Amino acid sequence: MDSWHGNFHEVPVMPRLQEFGFEQSPYERPNQKWICGRAREGKCCLSGPDARGNCTATTECRPLRKGDHWYCTRPSFLGGACAEGPLPDGQCCRPIPKCCPVRSLRAWRGTIVLLAVAVTLATLLLAFASEHGNALLSPGQLSFAHRSMADNCSDCHGGVMGRPAKWVAAGAGSLSAHDNSGLCLKCHNVGESPLQPHSLEHAHLQPLTVATFKKNGPGHASAGLMLASFISSVDHSADNGLACATCHKEHRGKEADLKKLSNNQCQNCHVTQFTSLAHGHPQFTRYPFNRRTRIIFDHESHFRDHFKNPAWAQFAPGSCVDCHQTDLRGGTMLIKPFEAVCASCHDDQIKGKGAVTPGIVFISFPTLDDRALTGKYAIGEWPDEDNQPLSPFVSLLLSGDPKLREAMDKLQGVDLSSLPKADSEKLQAAQTLAWGMKGLIFDLGVRGQDELIWRINRSLGRTLTDSEKEGVVAFLSPETLRAIFRGAFPHLQKEVLDYRGNAKAASTKLIPAPDSASSGFGVGKSATPDAWVSQGGWYSPDDGTSSLYYRPRGHRDRFLSSWMNLMVDTDHAADPPVSQAVFKKLTAPKAVGLCAKCHSIDDQPGNHVNWTALQPDSMEHGFNRFSHSAHLSLLDTQGCLTCHHMAWTDSKTKDTYASAFQPGQHDPSTFHSNFQTIDKAVCVSCHQPKLVRDDCLLCHNYHVGRFKPIVAHAGIVPALPSAATP
Repeated sequence: MDSWHGNFHEVPVMPRLQEFGFEQSPYERPNQKWICGRAREGKCCLSGPDARGNCTATTECRPLRKGDHWYCTRPSFLGGACAEGPLPDGQCCRPIPKCCPVRSLRAWRGTIVLLAVAVTLATLLLAFASEHGNALLSPGQLSFAHRSMADNCSDCHGGVMGRPAKWVAAGAGSLSAHDNSGLCLKCHNVGESPLQPHSLEHAHLQPLTVATFKKNGPGHASAGLMLASFISSVDHSADNGLACATCHKEHRGKEADLKKLSNNQCQNCHVTQFTSLAHGHPQFTRYPFNRRTRIIFDHESHFRDHFKNPAWAQFAPGSCVDCHQTDLRGGTMLIKPFEAVCASCHDDQIKGKGAVTPGIVFISFPTLDDRALTGKYAIGEWPDEDNQPLSPFVSLLLSGDPKLREAMDKLQGVDLSSLPKADSEKLQAAQTLAWGMKGLIFDLGVRGQDELIWRINRSLGRTLTDSEKEGVVAFLSPETLRAIFRGAFPHLQKEVLDYRGNAKAASTKLIPAPDSASSGFGVGKSATPDAWVSQGGWYSPDDGTSSLYYRPRGHRDRFLSSWMNLMVDTDHAADPPVSQAVFKKLTAPKAVGLCAKCHSIDDQPGNHVNWTALQPDSMEHGFNRFSHSAHLSLLDTQGCLTCHHMAWTDSKTKDTYASAFQPGQHDPSTFHSNFQTIDKAVCVSCHQPKLVRDDCLLCHNYHVGRFKPIVAHAGIVPALPSAATP
C-alpha cells in the first residue's frame, strides 16, 4: 500500500496553461464581447472595456485606506505595490492611458454567423423572388440535349411555373417522379406503355420472362448483384411503372449521357443474371435469323453451282459487299438494286427473251361445241380456235355478274368443245358464257380502260386506287383490242346489241383465223413477239388464234405486280376461287415474268407479296441491335464470312433453303437459313472487359416496340412497306 502511494506521488503533474486566481491572472470571461487593446502586449488593465466597447481604464490600482494611510493595491502579476504609493488624497499615482478595445474572438464569430445567415436569407429571398431564381436553385448543369430548357424548369418539373416563390404555392413538392415523367413523354415517344418495363404491357412481358427463365435459368450472378436485386425489390406489377428518372439522371453536366446505364442497373430486374457477355451471358439461338428471307436467293446453290458455271462466272460477285451495302444508319445490310447485281443474269429471263410464249394470255376464247350450241342456244359468230382454254383473267372480269358467275360454276369440269346435247342446263350456261365474253370484248372496245376498271372493281368488291388502276390496265387501248378481235367477230356490234336489246341470238357460225399474209403488210410470215414487242406490251401471237397477250416490260413490271397485289388476298372477292386462279397463274414456278421465283409471298401479317428485301424501319425498336458499318472495316480477309458461316447441306437433306418456298408455303416463320446461327464466342473474341465495350446497351434496346419520334431527327428515312408495289 505504501509502495502504491509512493508510485502515485511520483506521477508528474501537468502544468496549468493559465492561473485562474484573481491575483494571478486577468482571466478573460467567455461572455465578454470586448477585450483590452493592450491584451496582445500582456498589459491589459483590470477593469477592461464596458459592454459597448469603451475603455474604462483610469489608474493601475484603487488605493485602499486603512486608518489614516492609503495603500497601493496593484496585483502581484502587474508588479505588486508601487514604490511611490498613493497620492495624499488617496488617488493612484500611476494613471493608465486610454486604449482602443477590440472585439473578442467570440464576438467576431457571432458577427460572422449573423452575416452568413443574413447573406443566406438574402440569397434565398432573391432566388425565390427573382425571375431568374431557377438558375440559382439548379442542382447542376443540364445535358447537351436539354440545354435549351435550362431557363424553363417547368418543361421537366410540374408546378414550377414562373418565379420559385410560386412553386411552394403551387405545391410543386407534391408531384411524384411518375407525374414528371409525363412531361418527358411530350418530347419522347417510347411506345404505348412508356412507364412499363421495356414499354411492354405486363400481359406481353410476363410470357417472355417465363420463357427466358425456363430456357436460361437464374444464371450465375455475382453476390453483389444478387444482394442489390434483393434490396431494391422492384415491383413489376401491372399497376406500377418505372419513372423516367429511375434510369435517366439529369443535372450532371453537359457531357453527361442520359442513356448510359451500367450492366448492374440493367440486370437488377432480370430473372437471368450474369457477370458479363463473356461470363454467363446465354448462348445465342437462331440469331440473327427469325424468319425466312423476303427475297428468295439461295446462296448455297449460287455459290456452289451458278457462279461456277462458265456462262455466268463473269458476273459472279467477288465478295459479299458486291451485292450488299449498309443502310444510312449502318445497322442493316441492304441488297443493292436489281440492276446492279441481278440484271446481268435475270433481265432477259424476266422479259421472256427466247421463250416460245414470252407473254401471259389475258383474253382468250375457248373452243365451243358449235353443233350443240344451235337453235335457241345459238351463240352467233365465234372464232374457230384450236382448243384454247378459258383465261382466268376473263373469268375474273365476268365473275362480277351473278348470272355469268352461276354459268361458269355449272360448267366446272365440262369439256366445252363437246357439250352434252341432252343437258339443257349446261347448254344454256355455255350460251350465257359465250354472249358474256362477246359483251366483254364489245364493252372494252367501246369504253376502253374505264370498262376494264369497272369490271375489276365489281369482281373484287372494292374500288381500285389510282396507282392500282394504272398498273392493271398497262396502257391497253381500245384500238389495240378492236384490231385484235375484228377478224374473229366481224359483226360484233350488231350481234351484241340485238342480243341485249331484242334477246335475239344470231345463228352460230365459226369464223376461221385470218391469214397473216392478208394483213396488208406484205406477203410472208410476220415477225415474232420477240421482235415487235421486245420491250414488252400488248400483242396477239401469229399462231392462228384471236387472243390478247401481255409481255412484261422488265423488272418492276407494273402490270404483273399490280395484278399480284390485287389477287394475293381476295377473301372478299365476288368469286374467290376465280381470283385464286389468277394469282396461281401469275405465281406459277415458270409463270411469265418469273416474279415468284424471287419474291416470296407471306400470309403473316396478312397476305402480301414481298417486293423488297428487309428494309430498316426507323420506328421499329427490337431488343437487339447491331452496327454493320462499325464492323466492316475490322473484318479479316474472309469478310462477312468471319461471322456468318455458310450452312452447307447434304444433297439428300430435305430441309433446304429452297424447301421453305415451295408453292403454297406462305408461312415466313418456317425456314432453313443458308447460314449458321452466330456463336457467342465470335462476339466474345473482341467484346470483353479491358478490350472492347461489352455493356448491355451496346447491343440491346430498353424501350421496344414500334413508335416514331415526336421530334424528327435528321437522317431518319421512313421504311418502305413490305408489300409496296414496285
